Amino acid sequence: MKPNQMWGWGLLALGVLALLQTLGVSVVGWVWGVLFAAGGLVFLRVYQQDNTRWWALIPGFTLLGLGALLLFEPVLRGSTGGALFLAAIGVGFLATYLVRRSNWWAIIPAGTLLTLALVAWQGDRSGAGGVLFFLGLAVTFGAVFLVGQRWAVYPLLGCLVLMLFASEALQGVAAWAFPLVLVAAGAYLLLRSRGGPKPVPVGFRCRNLMSSRVRARGGLGLSPREDPVYGLE
Repeated sequence: MKPNQMWGWGLLALGVLALLQTLGVSVVGWVWGVLFAAGGLVFLRVYQQDNTRWWALIPGFTLLGLGALLLFEPVLRGSTGGALFLAAIGVGFLATYLVRRSNWWAIIPAGTLLTLALVAWQGDRSGAGGVLFFLGLAVTFGAVFLVGQRWAVYPLLGCLVLMLFASEALQGVAAWAFPLVLVAAGAYLLLRSRGGPKPVPVGFRCRNLMSSRVRARGGLGLSPREDPVYGLE
């Protein structure tokens, strides 16, 4: 089946189901689940046929996750369904990076969505949602740093500091550690600014001395080669 035919049948089926629901005809959730999952497979097929269309991985995994959410909704408990959907979108971005390493930017939404999925699945079981969130973001920016983006070290450190404040067990440590780090950083900058001027290399001083001698003797009609200090170079 050609791609245009697949798109045509898919849109036709979605239109008919939407029209039936508008008319008041009950459409069971698993039908929508099958259609969304089929749409996700279509996008994955698009990438399989042409691997330069890496963008198709994102809607492909997103629709697969939505289809799985609708299909397994009766057995999913609590926030597990939302976590499954978020994880599916995150996997789509992660696959975008894995198939093309130049798409390093995809690591950021992938890590963020997978972290949110973990937080949503974990819920309030241990009250550590904030710690998990900032820890996941720190790991995400750490991965961005490892692929060559040096600027990512700054949000990485920021997330680690916020993780300390979000943790009830580490709040006491953070209350002392954060001001001490600020004091240490300020003292380092002050000591660095009080350092004396950098020594001038000996060769540079000799060349300056030679130049001044040549200019001084130029008025006497001596060429630079006649200057006895010329050989110092």
